Order: sequence, then structure tokens, then C-alpha cells
Amino acid sequence: MLPKVMLLKKLVESGVIAVIRRIPEEQVEQVADSLVEGGITALEITVDSPGAFNTIAKLSAKYKGRAIVGAGTVVDKVSAGLAIQSGADFLFSPSLHEDVIQTALRYGKIAVPGVMTPTEMITAIEAGADLVKIFPAAGLGVQYIKDVKAPFPHIPIIPTGGVNLDNVASFIQAGVAAVGIGGNLFDRETLETANYARITHNARQYVTAIQEARQTYSFK
Repeated sequence: MLPKVMLLKKLVESGVIAVIRRIPEEQVEQVADSLVEGGITALEITVDSPGAFNTIAKLSAKYKGRAIVGAGTVVDKVSAGLAIQSGADFLFSPSLHEDVIQTALRYGKIAVPGVMTPTEMITAIEAGADLVKIFPAAGLGVQYIKDVKAPFPHIPIIPTGGVNLDNVASFIQAGVAAVGIGGNLFDRETLETANYARITHNARQYVTAIQEARQTYSFK
């Protein structure tokens, strides 16, 4: 199996890409530990977080074989290069940037640009993206995913933004590859009280819900 194929498999294995954005630097490792303990296999560290590249380096070394670590909010090739040098295995963007996709491809990493329209989706795939991120997912909704999957069943989609326990199964049953989740895994109160057991519990709930939903979805 090729290394990138293995990375792609790990990225979607649990069904959750946990988005770690601008949380206190001293809490990042404990939060990440709690997420991985809860069964999540992909951690996204947004590059606008304090010490993001150091965090990526530390966590990618720590979780080797258990989870993969990547960078989020990557909007230019400079940030993309720094993230990859730090050990990022995937690059998520909120929007479509072909230079970021090209940088990921050059080094055998996963590129996941943010898109909204069918035109952006096909443009991203033609540029070499491995998957696309539909953002904001809650605003567009599950029906939108179903609608765009009709002409583009071959494009793997990761909805992000507003995915919660009430709608996650519906997104999975609409045929998405995985979902991106941030604040619904750990809110401000959870962080302020350092309730890491709660984060693990939340992670397990999402992973379980996704695995159950996957069993009822027939891939075409």
C-alpha cells in the first residue's frame, strides 16, 4: 500500500477530523490526547493557533501509527510548506487555493480545499485535490450534499461547520467521507474547567454515531 493511500485511509477512518483552533497552547496536548483516546484518528491544527507548527511537529511524532496530524486554515503555499516541514500529513483550507494543492501534491500529502459550488468542487479535483471540504456545512445543509453528490458521486466530501450529534448521521448517510468538528467536541466551558474526560466522551459519541450511520449507507 502506498504511503498516501495509508494516510487517506487514516484520515477518514474514524469519520471525524477534529479541528483544534486557537485553544490555550498549554492545553493542546491534553485536548489532543483526549480526542485520540476517544477514537478520533485525524487532528487538524489550524495555522492561526499559537505555536501551530511546533504543535504539529510534537503531535505528529507522538501519535505516529495511531492518528495523523495536519494543518488547517492553510491559504498560501508558504504556510503549506511550513506545515509540511513540521510534519503535517494533510492540509485543509477554508477556500480554494491551487498553490496549496500543488504544494501538498509535491510532497505526497493530502490536499483538502474548501469549496461551496459545483464549479469550485470540480476545479479543486482537476487541480489535484484528494477530497473537498464543504464549508459552511450547516448553512448549506444535508440536502445540498445529496444534490451535488448526484452529478459528482466520485468526489469525496468532508462537511465542516455546524456538524453536531443531531445531524452527523444524516451527513454520513448522504455519502460524505468524514466530517470536520471543532467547538462541538470541546466548548469554552470544557476547556476552562479542564474537563478532558468530557472531551473523550464527546469524541466517542461522534465516532460511534458515524460508525453506526456508515453501516446503513450503501455506497454506489
